[in-house]
Amino acid sequence: MFKKKFYILLFLLLVVIIILPACRSYDGKFDIAYFFKTEPEKAVFDFFQSLENKDADYIYTNLIPDKDKNSISREKYISEFEIILSDIVSINIDRTVYLGYENDMSKVVVEFEVNYTSGEIKQYKKYIYLVEENGKWKIIFEKTFI
Repeated sequence: MFKKKFYILLFLLLVVIIILPACRSYDGKFDIAYFFKTEPEKAVFDFFQSLENKDADYIYTNLIPDKDKNSISREKYISEFEIILSDIVSINIDRTVYLGYENDMSKVVVEFEVNYTSGEIKQYKKYIYLVEENGKWKIIFEKTFI
């Protein structure tokens, strides 16, 4: 009887250990691909998920380094992003690859597809540069051209 309860408890503990890291930071949804990614890749996933949902506020709050927030207000940033995203229907990540850490930055290459309101669908491959700030990965937008 004790052994059975122990195995059940062990199983539940393993489920929690596996499921929690597989939940996206952006929306808390379970995503098994998220579990196997590095922390910089997870930030990139959250960035693209917030783009997909046209959530510029999340990007401003969670993915922009503090020094960059000093140069643009939340309202102006959100307004500009809404204009950029108005022509986009959906964004789908095909693949991310963590390229490593050098010069105080991490680099992730992301391949993704953008479906525009015009019906046009384009494939892109972009390099995303990130820096760790207060234990969270932030995107260096001046080096990242999206």
